[in-house]
Amino acid sequence: MSSYTLFIGNNCLGCKQILDKLKKLNINITVVNIHDENPNLPFPLMIVPALIKDDRLIAYGIDIVKYLKTNYY
Repeated sequence: MSSYTLFIGNNCLGCKQILDKLKKLNINITVVNIHDENPNLPFPLMIVPALIKDDRLIAYGIDIVKYLKTNYY
């Protein structure tokens, strides 16, 4: 199973766009809304959407889709 987590926020257009693209690509990862949950990360999260894997920041914004298209499967 994937250890990727996508961190999103409320009223975030970029987050919605990333979620829509991942759904179309049939990429299923854990999603955490930082406004609804209190993520326990070893570093501060400054911007969303953000892709984390194994407690490491992997990508922000549209780079998330590019990264997962190459590395998810």
